[in-house]
Amino acid sequence: MTRFLLARTRRGFTLIELLVVIAIIAVLIGLLLPAVQKVREAAARAQCQNNLKQLGLALHNYHDPNGGLPSNIRPDATSTVRVRWATYLLPYMEQGPLFSQVSLTTNWHAQPTVFGTRLKGFECPSAPNGTIIDGAPDTATPWSPIVANGDYSGFYGVDPALTSLVSPAMPGSGNASNGAISKTTKLNFNAFTDGLSNTLHLTESAGRPNIYRNGKLVVTASASSRINGGGWCRPASELFILRGSDASGTTFPGTSAINVTNGEDLGATYPHPYYNTDGTGHIYGFHTGGVNALFCDGSVRFLRQNTDIRALISVVTRNGGETLSAE
Repeated sequence: MTRFLLARTRRGFTLIELLVVIAIIAVLIGLLLPAVQKVREAAARAQCQNNLKQLGLALHNYHDPNGGLPSNIRPDATSTVRVRWATYLLPYMEQGPLFSQVSLTTNWHAQPTVFGTRLKGFECPSAPNGTIIDGAPDTATPWSPIVANGDYSGFYGVDPALTSLVSPAMPGSGNASNGAISKTTKLNFNAFTDGLSNTLHLTESAGRPNIYRNGKLVVTASASSRINGGGWCRPASELFILRGSDASGTTFPGTSAINVTNGEDLGATYPHPYYNTDGTGHIYGFHTGGVNALFCDGSVRFLRQNTDIRALISVVTRNGGETLSAE
């Protein structure tokens, strides 16, 4: 009996079927992307928290053998050398070889090889990072030093003008030198009479020297318009004093203080006399809803951007006697 082999005809996708498949894939991608972005942001936020935790450990490990926390601008009141506190933490962050290249008798901007080195421990992974032109006005050649970015900073104190804006007023908290960072003094933990767990040590001030407001880049740094500071090595990268702004991030001081703007334009005319040599940064991060913050007891907490300004003033001061919590 003869068998006939019938060839099976293969039918391809019709155009309509192909379009349906593409549409389904597009929908699935659209559904998955936000979830992937959330996972990435959660991982970045956790890494940022860990960075601050490690900085807290380094600060505590420095404190005991050295009789206090590292000062920010100069090792003591008689020194003329400007080196930021972060430099002194390098041996406590497994960066001993880099620290051995640092000259503590030479200003930071004269050591570009060392201070142009990127250190992940000073960078929030959610923020735009890299080597930056710091644009320091306190150097011999303004707008020249190339330094590595740093996203974590602390406060010298609170602007008295801000404490008069809040209701009720907090006149006793307005002091430009009652924060966790000192310019020329090694602060001992005994000076933190509000309690280490009630005093903010470091928080985020990311994106500098470019200017961001409410999640948008509004000014790319230039010689004429920029935030003062940004490098992890530079004393002016400190937040100086808590000032706050209005909701638009353009009028200072004000009662909005977190994620409104990452700083004040040094090229603009602002009344504060220290802005030629001190930082003009504000509290700012690239996490949704707030910023990470290191407290002096070594704990890391998330400060929401709607945190009450009076509570924020309370945790910035180390000896103000306030009882408000920023959580």
